[in-house]
Amino acid sequence: MTKSSIPKNIAIVLFGVVVILLISNIVIKKYITKDEQPKNREALSGIEIDKLFHSALKNYGFSDSWITRRKLKNISGDSVFATYSVKVPKDVPIHTLILELKNIFWENDVTLEAEEIVSAKKTLLQLQSENKLKLAAEFTYDEKIIRQFGTMSFLVSDLPLQDEEILSSFLKTPELFYTVLTPKDDSKKSLSQLSKAGKRFALLLDDNITELNFKLSSSYSDDKIKKSIKEIVATFYNAAFFIIDDRSDLFESRKYPLIESELLKRGIVLVPKSKFETFSSSKVNAEDKFQDFMLTVQKNDEKILMVSAEDFLTLTALIPSYRKIGYKFIYPGDIIIKR
Repeated sequence: MTKSSIPKNIAIVLFGVVVILLISNIVIKKYITKDEQPKNREALSGIEIDKLFHSALKNYGFSDSWITRRKLKNISGDSVFATYSVKVPKDVPIHTLILELKNIFWENDVTLEAEEIVSAKKTLLQLQSENKLKLAAEFTYDEKIIRQFGTMSFLVSDLPLQDEEILSSFLKTPELFYTVLTPKDDSKKSLSQLSKAGKRFALLLDDNITELNFKLSSSYSDDKIKKSIKEIVATFYNAAFFIIDDRSDLFESRKYPLIESELLKRGIVLVPKSKFETFSSSKVNAEDKFQDFMLTVQKNDEKILMVSAEDFLTLTALIPSYRKIGYKFIYPGDIIIKR
């Protein structure tokens, strides 16, 4: 083993540990349930319950205008702090909101009773503490209201292609993404594994293509360029689309029009890399940086974020919270095809 390979191997091992820990965490969260509520749970006032009730709805991106303070039939009493009529968008199951509230109140002396009123197409929720009714709300679906949040997708680069075990673990990550490959033998060897895992990929063309059978160079003859293009397309024909680094020497070279022509006539979808957002961070500030980025995603936006495999592993822990609010996370190809 050469000295230069030692840091690389250490990095691969550490990357593998991160993958395994992440997946273990997901599995633990999925299968370990709260079987018993803690003893000596604290009772909550109507004000405290009301605050947490609104917090639960905010977690799902509810607008204040959807929550109306209103008297409800057969709901009364000195202990009742507030009663509400709540409009619910069609993409949020009411039972999911009930589960969110149960989770929020799990460690408190708060009892939830939910009753579906089929005739009125409503669900009545009552929240009690110390056996006294504190808050009640009627939930009704409303087709006219929509959660106004944008759409996101991920292109993930720098996968550990040389380690099949670590790569296999990474590909089990439950979020939607495409991998980014470059034309080289390691990428070629990983195609079968990607296919078995049900993962699609995009192929990046830039200045870092070094292997002769795939290399594209301005010094090559037209015939050699065509031969390389033919080899690239034949090997990576399952690519969802190709990405061209439009800040590369390859893109600026006099041979690029030929490269572009050869790809387009083969029906290849070619997308400039500058069309994508990029994300790079240290583990210390990943959460803050991602939050800042998500704040730039407006309701009509459809953004594709290019991110390293290591950073993507960090972001997978954050994505569910944004999905809960109402952000949509889809495959990059679904956005590219529409464009």
